[in-house]
Amino acid sequence: MVRRFLTWRWCVAHLVLLVAVLVMLRLGQWQWDRANSSTGGLQNYAYALQWPLFAVFAIVVYVKTMREEGRHDGVASSQGASGRLDPSASGVRREDGIRVGVSTPAVSVDPDDVETQEWNARLAALNAASARTEAARGRGR
Repeated sequence: MVRRFLTWRWCVAHLVLLVAVLVMLRLGQWQWDRANSSTGGLQNYAYALQWPLFAVFAIVVYVKTMREEGRHDGVASSQGASGRLDPSASGVRREDGIRVGVSTPAVSVDPDDVETQEWNARLAALNAASARTEAARGRGR
């Protein structure tokens, strides 16, 4: 997983983050110095605190992005090397041939799981209503 974050794309992203954080910290220091000057004020103190918070926010978002990419590694490996669904998978197509989804095999539900059965029944009813609406639109053309 570490190798994934050492690709040229990620190395550029690491560098951009580093530069952005350093610039934000420098801007915070500049606002602090400005606040302590004779022309500074309360607004400069607020900005002096705000810029480091922006830097922390950037780091947090970056770490979350890295974690999300790490999670997608497992999904991509299960879908194949390209990270895309298998083209031979059966797809759901509209009448005009446009693929609108992927057909998946039915999942067995525990007979004691009433909540899941009710939810599946509701989804089936919504799907049937959607199919009727699509069929009505097709006849009206």
